[in-house]
Amino acid sequence: MRLSNPRARSVVVAVMLLLAGCGKESTVGLIRDVATEARPKPRVQIMIRASAEEATPQDLELLRSIEDRIERANIGRLISSGSAAGYLHLTIEVEKTADAIERLRRVLQSAGVLDRASFRVTTDREK
Repeated sequence: MRLSNPRARSVVVAVMLLLAGCGKESTVGLIRDVATEARPKPRVQIMIRASAEEATPQDLELLRSIEDRIERANIGRLISSGSAAGYLHLTIEVEKTADAIERLRRVLQSAGVLDRASFRVTTDREK
């Protein structure tokens, strides 16, 4: 491999020196950590029945409020949210689905919409 960019060459040399300086266990740990981070994280999709066929301004305000509560509770990373065909929807990337769903249920309960909400767990590879 030929690197003409001096900056790229120095980065490759630094990484090689770092790996060479690490013991076998450290290298294996580094590889395991990188593989864990590269693995797709589960996503929880939430569907909440809106008050009408088209989301009302109150529905959209409710959605923003739920988004804020999820972010403040540090449950996961909000991927998307919106409304369509009588539903409000949110997609949140989480670390542990069981824990996240329990926490999300509490958020929805406090917002007064748990009884009209449903959950679905996916990975980013699923459509």
